[in-house]
Amino acid sequence: VLRLRGGSGNLWGNSWQAGSASMGTSGTFAPGQAAEVEKKTYNPVNDPEIEHCPNDGVTQLSFSPKALSPKQYLVASTWEGEVRCYEVEPLTGKTTPVGLQRHEKPAMCCGWKADGSGILSGGADGKGMLWNIATGTWTQIASHDAAIVGIFHAEFPSPSGAGCYITGSWDRTVKFWDPVSTTGQPIGVLQVPERVFSMDVVGRVMVIATAERHILVYDLRNPSQPFRQKHSPLKYQTRCVAVFPDQLGFCVGSVEGRVAIEHLEDSDLPKNFAFKCHRDPNTQDIYAVNAICFHKQFGTFATAGSDGTFNFWDKDAKQRLKNFPKMQNAITAVDFNHTGDVFGYAVGCDWSKGYDQQSRTGEAVWLHPVTEAEVKPKRL
Repeated sequence: VLRLRGGSGNLWGNSWQAGSASMGTSGTFAPGQAAEVEKKTYNPVNDPEIEHCPNDGVTQLSFSPKALSPKQYLVASTWEGEVRCYEVEPLTGKTTPVGLQRHEKPAMCCGWKADGSGILSGGADGKGMLWNIATGTWTQIASHDAAIVGIFHAEFPSPSGAGCYITGSWDRTVKFWDPVSTTGQPIGVLQVPERVFSMDVVGRVMVIATAERHILVYDLRNPSQPFRQKHSPLKYQTRCVAVFPDQLGFCVGSVEGRVAIEHLEDSDLPKNFAFKCHRDPNTQDIYAVNAICFHKQFGTFATAGSDGTFNFWDKDAKQRLKNFPKMQNAITAVDFNHTGDVFGYAVGCDWSKGYDQQSRTGEAVWLHPVTEAEVKPKRL
């Protein structure tokens, strides 16, 4: 299924060209302007809600890469199986639906090709898909025997010079796919100890978190064996991982309301630590850390949880930079845009209380205009 605007024959419109220099102006919307966008669901931060929100919970949000700048787009994958794309106007925060595609089962993850020419998604149907933004085609590029929960276009390995698609699945494998191959077969398969629950790829570093608290770190220049393999320093199930922008370490979030900061170099291991978050000081309730993402310029990061809050943190100073009011439901997915001046977050049911207590209250996707004071590290 593909819905196009303007009667165009391709996804973005007849005038769109990859890498075009005439695609608008850069910058972001001011907080005062955000209130001018029509509000449909209560938001205590007064952030604008995107137009035509998905009809079901969001599993992942992903902003377009720098290659498409100054234009910017936001992709959301959903439990309904949809992969939706929106254009975001930097100066106003207004969003325009661009199109959608659909998996046969829930869409578990999404991302972008490095050059911005396509949108990647993985589904519970075991299919990895590529949405070509020039032609609007929807093509299968990967397959697994169970749900795909992570999909990336990595620089390494690159047998054909086009990089590599990497997919991780509940079938206990991570597979590598050549973007130019037509065989339908992976160029490499890693067997991991358990089901993949979360993974992240930045540059040459890939971190995989599986069931039973296994953490595997790979140097993608030599991915045949893990660079480091260990159990999570957190005592309970891993919920999410995120690699530092400088590739020197990663964060781990768990269902127990904790985050661990882990470094890769032996000389930096004494810097490892963990901290508590997403807990209610009045009731002592503990909530899962559902998502972590990094600000690409400053290296600070955001966490979002089942408690319906998100926070910005400075790992080097071991300080919280900014905490935000509680939303009406859990926050299930977050992402910074490539310039770091817009923060997207999805509110909805995260299933942490099971099917019988599911809630659709406050279900929406929001855009927060980020100020430098909220994300700039204390050392700067």
